[in-house]
Amino acid sequence: MVSQDLQDAVVVKSEVGDCVMSQTLLTSSLAGAIFGAALSASGVFSPSVIIAQMQFTNFHMLKVFMTASASSALIMYILDRIGSVPTKPKTPSSLGLFSNYDGNLIGGLMIGLGMTLTGACPGTVLVQVAAGVSSGYYVLLGGVLAGIVYARYSRLLRSTPTTQSPTQAREELTVQGKLGIHSRTAVLSYEAMCATCIYLATTLGPKDKSLSLNPTIGGALIGAAQASTLMLTGSPVGVSGAYGVLGEYFWFLNGQNKPRPRPNSLYFAFGLLSGSTLFFRSSPIIASEQASMAVSAMRAILGGFIMVFGARIAGGCTSGHGISGMSMLSVASFVSVAAMFAGGMGSALVL
Repeated sequence: MVSQDLQDAVVVKSEVGDCVMSQTLLTSSLAGAIFGAALSASGVFSPSVIIAQMQFTNFHMLKVFMTASASSALIMYILDRIGSVPTKPKTPSSLGLFSNYDGNLIGGLMIGLGMTLTGACPGTVLVQVAAGVSSGYYVLLGGVLAGIVYARYSRLLRSTPTTQSPTQAREELTVQGKLGIHSRTAVLSYEAMCATCIYLATTLGPKDKSLSLNPTIGGALIGAAQASTLMLTGSPVGVSGAYGVLGEYFWFLNGQNKPRPRPNSLYFAFGLLSGSTLFFRSSPIIASEQASMAVSAMRAILGGFIMVFGARIAGGCTSGHGISGMSMLSVASFVSVAAMFAGGMGSALVL
């Protein structure tokens, strides 16, 4: 009798687990599809746009990026205030070399260099594959290899984090906590900063000619995708984690005594690729226009490896730190994004 009860309990537990996994697959994939469609519509995935931004010849990427981050900040602040989706600021990524943020700094520099080499970032490369950008496949290959290598040696790169209370940690992770100001004041100041950057880039920078969608509209669509992701999954957008999870699966399947990784980020990345594919099938002109530039295969593979490895060291990429982390006013994300642009623009001067 007891044995039968145990068997029934195991069956029920298995059925519940399958139901939860199916729901996670659905919500994460749907969130990724919405985000992928927004990235595709914004035009920020194009190699020419990303490289031109690093060369200061086109500010479309910056305007989309700042609009997306600003709108995400408002969304996250509101959802956090009403208790719908509590925000979790990014923690510092420490390598134990010279600072609590040394991983954010070094990783951010690597991301920027990789972006200049490839004309992609960990998220937009999936959009490039969907759009048929030839170099996108090689960038993706380099990124997957980086995820495998990082998953194997990540423990050797990380220092042991210090233990803090949840309240203390949250305060010290954010700009408002560091400065001792109210969250509302910090968010409004961030909105003003983003608006100023967009205005200066629009008035002083070169005009966008070939892109049909206004970058502020594209950025707002990405912000809306952020809201959808938060409501569907309870977590903000982020893509580079999928490469790390894929690497963990590689070693798990090869019997390296690693625990089975959670596949949520892979579901999101699959949804991103699917949503982008559906978007380009309905708008083939946009795909053909943005796919006009590609980089060499070796440069794409090398840049993809550097970019994704850097993203794992930094604990996020342009979406995880730039769109989500900065929206939560995380100090680690500001350090990472500043390093990204410094690395990208600096390398563009010499490459």
